[in-house]
Amino acid sequence: MADSNKQTRRIERVSYSSYFIGQNIFYMLITSFIALFLLNKGIDEATTAIILLVPRIWDAINDPIFGIIVDKAKLKGGKFLPWLKLSWILIPIFTIFIFCMPDSLSYGWKIAWATIGYVMWSMSYTVCDAPIFALPTAMTSDVEERTVILSTGRLVATITSVVVTLVVEAIYIDIGWPLVAIVSSIIAMITMLPILFKGKERVVPVNEKPATIGQMVKLIFKNKYLLIFLIAYLLIGSTMSVETLIPIFAEYVLGDTDAGTILLGICIIPMIVIAVIVPMLSKKIDKMKLFIASLIIYASASILQFFLGYSNPVLLYIGTFLRAIGYGGYSILLFLFIPNIMEYGHYKTGERQEGVYFALQTFMTKLTGAIVSSLSLVLLAWFGFKSQEADPVTHLVSSAAGQGFFNVFTWVSAIGSILAIPLLIFLYKLSDKQADIIAQCNSGKISKDECEEKLKLL
Repeated sequence: MADSNKQTRRIERVSYSSYFIGQNIFYMLITSFIALFLLNKGIDEATTAIILLVPRIWDAINDPIFGIIVDKAKLKGGKFLPWLKLSWILIPIFTIFIFCMPDSLSYGWKIAWATIGYVMWSMSYTVCDAPIFALPTAMTSDVEERTVILSTGRLVATITSVVVTLVVEAIYIDIGWPLVAIVSSIIAMITMLPILFKGKERVVPVNEKPATIGQMVKLIFKNKYLLIFLIAYLLIGSTMSVETLIPIFAEYVLGDTDAGTILLGICIIPMIVIAVIVPMLSKKIDKMKLFIASLIIYASASILQFFLGYSNPVLLYIGTFLRAIGYGGYSILLFLFIPNIMEYGHYKTGERQEGVYFALQTFMTKLTGAIVSSLSLVLLAWFGFKSQEADPVTHLVSSAAGQGFFNVFTWVSAIGSILAIPLLIFLYKLSDKQADIIAQCNSGKISKDECEEKLKLL
C-alpha cells in the first residue's frame, strides 16, 4: 500500500535508492580507476586517452538511439524495468572482463582487450542509466514526490561514490584488480536487485504517439533550456577532474596511496552533509541558484589550492576540503534539472519523450566522463607528466612532472565551471516554481490559460 499522501510505497523508494549503491559501485570503479588500471598495465597516457575516448564516439550514436527504443518499445513488465533487469546481468560481466586483463598479453592485445571491454561496458551501462533516472516519472505523477525520490537516490549515489573510491584506493595494491572487480560486482548486483521486483510503473502517458527520429531531434532543439543545460554540463564535466586524478596523483606524485585515501576521505563530510541538506534547501532556494553557488565555490577553491601547493599536507587537505564543498553541491544537484526541463519541453511541444531526455542525460554523463579522463591524460603529458618515467621502486615522477600534474589537478579543472557560470546566470531562466506550475498543466490539474496567468505572476 502507498504511504499517506504518496503514490509510491516505502519499499519502492528504498529499493530505488538501493539501486544507486550498485550502479555507482560499477560507475566509480570504471570512471575513477580505469585510467590508473591501464597505466599500471603499462599503457601510456596518449593511448589510454584514446581508449577512454573512442567508445564515446559510439555512445554518441548509441544513447539517443536507445532513448528512442525505450520510448517506442512495448515490453512486458513496463517501460523501464525490463531494461534494468537486462543491465543487471550485462554490467558485471564486462566490468570483470576489463579488470581481468592478463599480464601476459602483448601491448597491442592489451589495447584491444581494454577497448572491447570498455565499449561493451558503456553499452551495458546505457541500458540501465536512462531507465533508472526516468523510472520516477512512471512511479509517481507528483512532482515533489518525484524530486524527493531522485534527491534521495543522488544522496545514496554520492555516499556510495565516495565510499567505493576510498575502499578501492585503499585495497587495490594489496588484493589486485581482478579480485576488486569480482567482489565489487557481487555487492553491486545484490543492492541493485530489489527495485527489479518491488518497483511499479503506475503512471502511463495518455494519447502520446511515438515520434520519429526527426521529430525527436526537432523536439530537443525546440527546448532552449535543454540546450543551455547540456552546453553547461559539457563545459563543467569535461574539466572537473578532481575525482578522476586523485588516485593517479597519490601514486605517482605523492608516492603514497594512503595519502590518496585520506584525500578522498576528506571529501566525505562536505559531500554527505550537502547531500542531506540539498532537499531541504531546494524547498526554499531555487535549485539553479544552489547549483551556480556550488560552481563558484568549486572554481574559487580550485584556484586557491593551486597557490597553496601540495608540499604541505595540511594545506593540501584544506584545499581539497573546500573544493569538495562545491563538488558535492554540483554532484547532487546536477541530475535534478532534467525532470523540470522535460516538463517545459512537454508544455511547449505537447510531447513528453522521457526516454530521450534521460538518454541524453546518460549520454552527457558518459561523454563528459570520457572527455575529462582523456583530456586530463593529454594535458598531463603536455605539462610534462609521464607515468612510464616514474621511479620503478617508489613510482614517483620528477618534481617538475609533479608540478605539471598539479596544474591540471587544480586551476585547469576550474575552467569549465568558470565558463558555465555566466551561461547559466544569464540564459537559464526556468525556475522550480515555474516548472511546478507547468507540471500541473501537463498533468491536467490546471488549464493552459490558468498556467499562463500563474507564470505571469512569478
